[in-house]
Amino acid sequence: MHEAVTITRQLVAIPSVNPMGKGLTGPQYTEKNMALYIQDFLAEVGISAELFGNDPERPDLVAFIDAGKSHTIMLEAHMDTVSEEQMTIAPFDPVIREGLLYGLGSCDTKASLATYLHAIKRIIQEGKLLQHNVVLAFVKDEEYSFSGARELVTRGIKADYAVVGEPTELNLIYAHKGLCRFFIHTDGLSCHSSMPWNGESAIYKMASILQGVEAYAKSLAQLTHPVLGQATASVGRITGGQTVNTVPALCSIELDNRLLPGMTLQDILNGLKPYLGDPSGYRIEEPYLLAMGVENARDAAHLKALVHACELEGIHPELQTAHYATDAAIYQEAGIPCVVFGPGSIAQAHTANEHIAISQIEKASDIIFRLLTT
Repeated sequence: MHEAVTITRQLVAIPSVNPMGKGLTGPQYTEKNMALYIQDFLAEVGISAELFGNDPERPDLVAFIDAGKSHTIMLEAHMDTVSEEQMTIAPFDPVIREGLLYGLGSCDTKASLATYLHAIKRIIQEGKLLQHNVVLAFVKDEEYSFSGARELVTRGIKADYAVVGEPTELNLIYAHKGLCRFFIHTDGLSCHSSMPWNGESAIYKMASILQGVEAYAKSLAQLTHPVLGQATASVGRITGGQTVNTVPALCSIELDNRLLPGMTLQDILNGLKPYLGDPSGYRIEEPYLLAMGVENARDAAHLKALVHACELEGIHPELQTAHYATDAAIYQEAGIPCVVFGPGSIAQAHTANEHIAISQIEKASDIIFRLLTT
């Protein structure tokens, strides 16, 4: 079996579920064991990697390989996964059937991570010369708030460009939407439900806010980008109330806004607030996630370099765009041009039977090998 596939299987077997802001803790809800595996793997081939970050139970990991070159490539992938709760397969038992590797994170995005590790190990074992300095960056919390990528930027990471690992079927994502998430709250007055006239329902007050958000979301159809289409907004979660026999004092909704390149938080608020009515009737929290849209010129040098590496391995990738957001948004805003690339299909990410073709893992590893040695 190709070693990149073996590494992917080992990574899938290590739970690293993102708690998604729900306060979940324990060995399943941490990237720490993933980071320690990677640190040990790199140490075995003579590369020192450092754990860092604000939360030692949810660290990031970075390694710098100095090849004495003036040009630096960052290879980045996130270590976290979404929840395993709705899966129809054993999430942490990486089984291979008919050329497919099954398991949580196999596609998104532990296979990308494995291709980096295998390519570096192969370069060292074969005595090949790196043609670029390399930053290996493995971060936490991409699935919820991109906090790992932000910690890396705050640390002062530098690179001429970055390859951000995501399932693209070996195509290149040169532009994708940004992302902004925040809560809107309505306040009421609690009382016993047998005498509702003594209170005020925060849930009822939220009804008009929801109608306003829906109208705002429809208005975004008028705001379009030549290749990314329209901006969008949706309510993904609503919470409110304490018990069925208590008039609720608080109701909250969580908004997911997909931004076009150039859109800002102020653009969102300026567009949204006119639909929400009296400003005294609601509260908008500061965003817990704000990432700008990504756009690169199709003929950018870093895209050409990766296309060339693909072609050396017999792959002729398409230049594509995406509606989703990635860590690339954080690095691009910090001045590091990014291309999103990796094995697997986004159609299999976050699914009940997540899987990836092992042939894509193998080919992606060969492409990264070519990128670093050409």
